Amino acid sequence: MGLKKQIAGSSVMRFIAQNTPLMHGMAKKLVPATTAEEAIEMAAKLVDMGYHVCLHHLGKATKDVEQIQENVAIVIETMEILDEERLEICISLMPSEMGYLKSNKGGETHCRQIAKNFGYRTSVRDVEDRQGYGDGHEEGERNLLMVHASERVPMQRILGLYGMISRASIDACVTIPAALARSEEDVKTIISQGGNVRLSLTPSAVVDARYYDDQEMVVDNYMKLARFLLSEDAMIQQVTPVFALEDDDMAEQIIMMANMQGWSVNNFEFEIPYGVNNKLKRKLRDEGYTVRILVPFGKEWWAYFYRRSQM
Repeated sequence: MGLKKQIAGSSVMRFIAQNTPLMHGMAKKLVPATTAEEAIEMAAKLVDMGYHVCLHHLGKATKDVEQIQENVAIVIETMEILDEERLEICISLMPSEMGYLKSNKGGETHCRQIAKNFGYRTSVRDVEDRQGYGDGHEEGERNLLMVHASERVPMQRILGLYGMISRASIDACVTIPAALARSEEDVKTIISQGGNVRLSLTPSAVVDARYYDDQEMVVDNYMKLARFLLSEDAMIQQVTPVFALEDDDMAEQIIMMANMQGWSVNNFEFEIPYGVNNKLKRKLRDEGYTVRILVPFGKEWWAYFYRRSQM
């Protein structure tokens, strides 16, 4: 690890940054909220603008029991408020924040708790809507529990967690990083099972997987995996891929692939982080594509802000 990255990632630098009003003000360009309430207020504004939203909690990747419990509580609270506000319930699930760094059993238990809460809320909404006393689903609403990959949790654990959640009939989507050599096989397996993939350029490394360290190779692999996700087999299996990207050319290539294979604009999504390439967001939205904005929030915003601002 380079000295600059070590300094940026140090607890001292994080403390200074997160307690400096000027730095906090600058960070709002990429991290608009520190609390669940602020994040949901931002989500409501983006929904009014015609976007979909995934809320992404920025907590500590930790072994500390109290911190793990706090992370779990915040994610559950966020889902509760989204439900109360009748907004789409789409939130990321970060295994490294949920206890997997302390023990696999503990991490799984906490993730089950979150998944159960998510499943309960979305199923109650469905019943209310069918019986005529709910507010009804918004057009294109897609409630999702986004299982994110992490550099500190083995990919096999991530896939196992996603499988456990999916088998419980909970709408979930798993992040597959294009940087991993194993991702082609993982994508093919998930397609064959009718699962859902969030294809991402990050993280670039996972503890149990060989990865490409050349960015051009990563982008090439991303496009290769995108072709699988937009194949006839994926359409037959009713896969709804989420393409996490921020580059205009990559988005155009995805659109060309989708058009050639006959995909409807409603059957796949683009995900772009908050504060990144707003011009592309507007263009895709105005052309009728589903654009989901990843809205990060939380007290531990410094590491995310630093990484994003270096891109």
